[in-house]
Amino acid sequence: MKTIAVIAELNPCHTGHVHLLSEARRLSAADACVLILSGDYVQRGEPAIFDKYVRTQMALHSGADLVLELPVAAATGSAQRFADGAVAMLQALGVVDELWFGSEAGHIDPFLEAADLLADEPEVYRAGLKEALEVGLPFPAARARALDRTGLLSPQARALTDTPNNTLGLEYVLALRRCGSTILPRTIPRIGAGHDELSSPSSDMRTVSATALRRALLSGKHYPDLAGIPPLPDLFYSHWHEALSAPLSAEDFAPMLRYALWRGDAERFASCLDVPHDLARRIEKLRPCCDGWASFAQTLKTRERTLAQIRRALLHILLGITGEDLARALAPTQLRLLGH
Repeated sequence: MKTIAVIAELNPCHTGHVHLLSEARRLSAADACVLILSGDYVQRGEPAIFDKYVRTQMALHSGADLVLELPVAAATGSAQRFADGAVAMLQALGVVDELWFGSEAGHIDPFLEAADLLADEPEVYRAGLKEALEVGLPFPAARARALDRTGLLSPQARALTDTPNNTLGLEYVLALRRCGSTILPRTIPRIGAGHDELSSPSSDMRTVSATALRRALLSGKHYPDLAGIPPLPDLFYSHWHEALSAPLSAEDFAPMLRYALWRGDAERFASCLDVPHDLARRIEKLRPCCDGWASFAQTLKTRERTLAQIRRALLHILLGITGEDLARALAPTQLRLLGH
């Protein structure tokens, strides 16, 4: 029996996800497909737009046979932590033969090439990474610059750090190597708009990005307006109309965030995952400015930290997530079933 896996947020599930699941099953000739799903909070450092049980049913109707929840400490982490947590689950499951993901590259060779270099870490790469970090670049940008300056990668492998899905795919390959997994990485070309591309009102809603789809839903666009040219299959609309009509955003959690910020102090903030001491002190100093989630994240942003890093820090303070939660996520002793 051949079993494949897909890792996804489905935030929300759209035609690109359906394409990935169907193509992975077709190309692999798999007997079963496991989907590792982010729960109620996602990598952007925000709540998922729909709850995990609605998204689980979408996954099952799109081709998954089993849906397992990625622990929140991994689901709301960097690309490396997200990949490490999901791959740890697949290893613990012990039945998966291949891990499939969508990418801009569309074929696996560049990922294997880049993973080889990053696993070996030649001196020219280590020196370039150190230099980039010392000038204040965030790690993803620092790694991209260091890889570029080695001159050791093909253009296709070098380009992996330029786009989000390629970057995440590379992290999947590296995570498999770090744990000595026998699971084989596989990829297909992703379809539709770019990861964060915002489409114009006249765009074909079948190919918009998840970012554009979330924006449309949160702006009050009703699903009847999207029917007929569905960014989600018609089945989703007909079965989960009530849930799809009430999408969530981080701003819905802003009052709870303000409470958490005034309830704690810098020492308490710094005990949470991804909240270094300097950021904890900055949060404590500026918390009177917190009148909304997005605006406060922008207030906290500095040259050294991305908005995504700030949002994750705030979410971890709100949820009380610590390094112990991450340790459990990266070495799972049990798996949470969401649906089958």
